[in-house]
Order: sequence, then C-alpha cells, then structure tokens
Amino acid sequence: MLVRPLPLLDFFVVLVMLSIGLRVTGGQLLGVFRNRALFIRTLVANCVLIPGMGFLLVSIFPLTPDASVGILLLAAIPGTPIALQFTRMAKTRLAFAAVMTFILSLVSIAITPLAIEVMPQIAHRSERPILSLMVSMLLYIALPLCVGLWVARRTPKIAPRLVLPLEILATVVFLFLMWETHLARREALRAVAGRDTILAMFLLLALSMLIGSFVGGPDGESRRVLATSTGMRSVVVVL
Repeated sequence: MLVRPLPLLDFFVVLVMLSIGLRVTGGQLLGVFRNRALFIRTLVANCVLIPGMGFLLVSIFPLTPDASVGILLLAAIPGTPIALQFTRMAKTRLAFAAVMTFILSLVSIAITPLAIEVMPQIAHRSERPILSLMVSMLLYIALPLCVGLWVARRTPKIAPRLVLPLEILATVVFLFLMWETHLARREALRAVAGRDTILAMFLLLALSMLIGSFVGGPDGESRRVLATSTGMRSVVVVL
C-alpha cells in the first residue's frame, strides 16, 4: 500500500464534513434535534432493532465462533464514515446527514465498551482505544463541520466556490482509498468461512437498509439518508 488506509479515511471525512459545513447553517443542524420522533426512531433502529436482528441471525445460521462475534459486532456498532460518500449527495437533508454521522459515531463509541464487556475476545483486536476514537470524532467530524460553518458565515460569497473543489477532492480520496484497500478486502472475504457467514452478513446489511428507510418517515430524502447511514455498517469488522 502506498498510503495507510486510516489516514486516508480521516482525510476523506475531514473534506466531506468541511464541505457540508459550507453548505448548511447552524440553525439547520439544530433543527435536526427538534424532530424528536425521527431522532428517537433512528436511535431505536440502530441500538435495538438491528442488534436484535444480529442475535436472531446468529441463532439461525450455523456460524463459527469468530463469525458469530463478527456478525454481532456488525449489528451492534452503528455508523461508518464511508456512508458520507453517499449521504453527502443529499440536498434538502444535508444537515440531517451530517448530524446522523456525528450521532451514530458517538453511539458506536458508547457501545464499544459494552461490546468488549460482552465479547472480551475482541478486546485485544481493537486498534483504536476509546479515547482515541473520541479525539478522532472531534477532530475529523465536529471540528471540520464547525470550521465550514464559520467560513460560510464570515465569507458568504467565497464559501460556495469552495464546495465543488472540496467535493471533487473528497471523491478522488474515496476512490483512492477503495483502490488501496481492495486487495485486503478481497483476501479478507476469501478468509470468511462458509457461505452461511456471507449470507448472514448480506441479510443483516439488507435488512438494516430496509429498517433505515422505514424509520425515515414519509420524506423521500430522509429515507435515503437513513437507509444509507443505517445500512452501511462496518463490514470490515466481520472480515
């Protein structure tokens, strides 16, 4: 690999959150929290329904112990920054997509210690301690978003001109990240034992997208944002 995947991913997240900050207002971000019904449905879907579905799939399919742990982690820990590549395309729900990225990242950090407590065999595999994850979330999600908001407020004529270059650069970084990790992902997929693991993983992701779309309510763009942010979980955890 020419570049380590993690710094590439962090750089991609910074670019996307910065571009989102240039396009939304603080009032729009705060407005997301006022829609309590949608907010609660999103948390219930990610913290209750999908983890419950993970337990159901593990009990149905004859999986190896490692595969069972992977599926349970995939179901329990929501959110992946990769979803930003798709949710950032939202127009009327861009602020909603940004807030959901932050909230689901926060939820995943909160759930990780519980997952380690329930499944201690994964503790030694963690590459990023909880404190490091918190710092990363603030540096790569919250800070660029706030910087974008500040720039848009101070230079309202210049900010819109910065959005397109940032989005183009973010897309290039995303494609490069996918290319840099494609061999590792292919080898990991080959290492998955049995078709049952792949089928269980596919069902979990597909049903997660359906649940996300359902809890999004009547608004089409909200459904698309939630289907993407809820369905695109950290598949690398299983692999």
